[in-house]
Amino acid sequence: MSTPHIVLPAEYLPRDTADVVRTVRNSRDRSRPLTVHGGDPATDGLTLPDQQTVVSLRRMNSIVDLNLGRRTVRVQAGARLSDIDRRLAAHGLGLPVVGDHRDITAGGFASVGGVSTASHRHGLFIDQIVDLEYVDPDGRIGTCGRTHHTERFHRILGAGGRAGIITALTLDTVQVDKDNTWLSTDSRRFLDFDSFVDYAYTEVTRPRDAVLQVGRWIDTAPLKVSRPVGAGQVQLGTVRFGQWSSLYPTAPTRSLRARREVGSRARRSLGAIASATPGKAGMPVRNAAAGAVMFTPKVLTLRDAEYLADTVISSSERGPAYRVGIFAPLSNYTSVFYRLHDLFNGHRERTGCFTVISAMTYGVRSAHLRAESAAGNLPATDHGLITFTCRLRPHALPSEQLRDIVTGIEEICRSENSMRYESID
Repeated sequence: MSTPHIVLPAEYLPRDTADVVRTVRNSRDRSRPLTVHGGDPATDGLTLPDQQTVVSLRRMNSIVDLNLGRRTVRVQAGARLSDIDRRLAAHGLGLPVVGDHRDITAGGFASVGGVSTASHRHGLFIDQIVDLEYVDPDGRIGTCGRTHHTERFHRILGAGGRAGIITALTLDTVQVDKDNTWLSTDSRRFLDFDSFVDYAYTEVTRPRDAVLQVGRWIDTAPLKVSRPVGAGQVQLGTVRFGQWSSLYPTAPTRSLRARREVGSRARRSLGAIASATPGKAGMPVRNAAAGAVMFTPKVLTLRDAEYLADTVISSSERGPAYRVGIFAPLSNYTSVFYRLHDLFNGHRERTGCFTVISAMTYGVRSAHLRAESAAGNLPATDHGLITFTCRLRPHALPSEQLRDIVTGIEEICRSENSMRYESID
């Protein structure tokens, strides 16, 4: 039996905007379309089709300028948000919205909109962008921003790279000390979906002075395990569980600092063990890592909280899954939540295509989304983000079933005046 030959995609590593221009112009004479990566290409066992050419911006990672008077920072698109934030920290500043993983880049986050657990206060990442530089599909350099070429500005932001390659951005910052801003977690836990959705709606619409907020729901399929003695299997029940966490400012004490240090070490160790233990043997540890995010620590710093998922859960998210995020107007929030849950749960019951169905949600108060709504002749309103992650069984959705799910999601968005969110995996 012969081993199939896999042709890896060509990869370009530009160092500046001029390199990007040359790459785009050269690609026009080739049949291989360009695919842009802000950082390293995905390494989760996935290989891009060999007809694609990858443009990786990971070498375009410089912080170009820091204007302390205006509280803005100019960066290349491949700069990681975590590195930018660390540089800003030396001046008592920080980014108001960052992704929950340390490898997310400024250009990558801007291309999808960018949302976080602080979005109920600060909106989307693209709400923090003052202006940007880009290279269009014809290889021409352009600039746009809040006050010039605004139509083009809004067309490029959140377009996933389809309207042009973002090469540099100017970002707003806020005065904050993330390493010494201490937060205390107010958590509520739920065993039924109705109570969880009702409470989430209350917190999304009235977040009070919460610095961060997030709700998580997990719904598992019945688990079949082999009997310890004899033939056959035994079926265990489902697990349905939710938690809402609101994080509020608190004054640090010696005991809180010690508690935070112990918790941080435990989460890092759990994440490292889960990452190093593959296959079925590592499943209990990966499940424990996922649970560590469900049970948000009682006390932690703002920087800890922003990257909590990065610390413990990335290793537990291995395996194929179907993901979707929806920005739901607050007036339709609960309806969208129920309809999405019913859609995925119905497919699981009929076909067994999903195992674990999980949801994450928080509020989003974004000037960009309000403008998008108004442009579509919809009420300019605040939103709640609802994301579902459905683990696949065995490894892929049949095309007909995938079409049914996509059609169902499109109908929910249309009838509920909602918008899809193209997140970074």
